[in-house]
Amino acid sequence: MRRRLAPLVLLVGGSALALWLRSNAPHEQHVRIVLGAAAPDVTAVSLSYVGADGEVAREAQLIYPPGKAPRVVAHEPQLPDGDYQLRIDVEAAQGGRRAIQRQVTLGGGSTQVDVSSAVSRDE
Repeated sequence: MRRRLAPLVLLVGGSALALWLRSNAPHEQHVRIVLGAAAPDVTAVSLSYVGADGEVAREAQLIYPPGKAPRVVAHEPQLPDGDYQLRIDVEAAQGGRRAIQRQVTLGGGSTQVDVSSAVSRDE
């Protein structure tokens, strides 16, 4: 009886380990930063993903020629699922730099962060 159960126990244990590793291993996340109508003024977007431990897990800087920034900036960082403090610095040709922070939860799928009101020309 034990010989018949041993492969089943190994299969269940291996599957549990694979699921745990999959959820804790870095994988491609899909993050969208919505600049909206202010996009033509944006010349650079810097992103910093700060983990629960306070350490920066990933950084990126996206630079655009004047008038060429998209209304929605796509970023696909390699990060494990979890909660992050997303620090977004937006530089504009007219209006300088805006620093924005948002709490995000990454867990597969797509995460959208709307910063259009913070970078609008009216502010």
